Amino acid sequence: MTHRRRTLAVAITGIVAVAAAWWVLTHRAETPAPALASPAVERAVARTGSIAVTVPAVGRLGASGGAQTKLAFTNAGHIAAIDVQLGQRVVAGETVARLDTTGFALAAHQAQAQALAANAQARAAAVDRTSTRLAVDRSALARASRLYRAGVSARKDVEAARAQLAADEAAAQTDAANREAAQAQAAGAAAQAASAERDLSNTALRAPASGVVTALYHNPGEYVDPGVAVLAIAPPAGGSVVLEVAGADALRIARGDIVHLHVSGAAETLDGRVAGVAGAVDTATQSAQVSVAAAIPAALAGSAVDASIVVAHDRGVLIPREAIVADPATGATLVFALEKNGGTTAFVQRAIHVVFQNDASAEVTGLAPGTAIAAKGAFELLAPAGGG
Repeated sequence: MTHRRRTLAVAITGIVAVAAAWWVLTHRAETPAPALASPAVERAVARTGSIAVTVPAVGRLGASGGAQTKLAFTNAGHIAAIDVQLGQRVVAGETVARLDTTGFALAAHQAQAQALAANAQARAAAVDRTSTRLAVDRSALARASRLYRAGVSARKDVEAARAQLAADEAAAQTDAANREAAQAQAAGAAAQAASAERDLSNTALRAPASGVVTALYHNPGEYVDPGVAVLAIAPPAGGSVVLEVAGADALRIARGDIVHLHVSGAAETLDGRVAGVAGAVDTATQSAQVSVAAAIPAALAGSAVDASIVVAHDRGVLIPREAIVADPATGATLVFALEKNGGTTAFVQRAIHVVFQNDASAEVTGLAPGTAIAAKGAFELLAPAGGG
């Protein structure tokens, strides 16, 4: 009896253990999978509005390309000073840089002394030392000839007088040649003195015309050869801007169109208006020039610019440009619209067509005004973790 009870107890215990295990397995709460984080995006709302249709252009503040003038010394030497700074306005004839004048001043002084000596020699050579002797010789020859014909003097006296006249005539010719040589030497010395003086003057580099300093290529103390550019100037920017646009876009531009100028590397944006459009397209670059009138600060003269020329205004559905997503897999142009599905909301892909876009906004079709969309960060919704 005791053995039977023990067996029954073991059986009951086993049944209870199996039942408990079955209950635990069937009633255990499922561990939820970790939720994937949704990308953080900013939202925007499509709206009806007006957008400026623009044509892109590039150019430089100031005169057209090639107007910059590079200045160089005509002689080699060490730079003593650069008298201007970048962006500084200069006037024609103003000294902008100087060479060390020590050697040039010495050469000019020596050349001037040589010129003075040559002039003195020329003046000495110009003194007439033979005219009087020639007159006396001719008179003596005539007298000797008369006395010889009268039988008073011998023939040798006539011959002696004639020889003396010939000798003095030869001396006169020599004096004339020496006088010409001295005059030539004086002229040559004067030219050398003038050249040395010019070299001394050329140690000062002067602006050939009024303008703005746009580049400095060398510093004081450096040695430069003749013709090596030391600095550059450009005509004052004033109100002159020359832009390059695609040949096809030039047909859309009209005189008076508003132009937004974005200076490269600077936060400044300038506004101007189209003053003229070239009537011909460059066959090599397929571009055309556009002249723009704008108030340009002197410090920005010569700066490169990117420009937007407003050629029209269009009205339609506008969205932020950053809301547009190009699907790399399909090439489709998309936005992610926020839609309700039951009790939840999610971003859903919408195919759109971009009519026009500028730096900030885009006009599109395929999207109704008032639609909430993903803006900044919309591209992240293309990832598998996105809600689209």
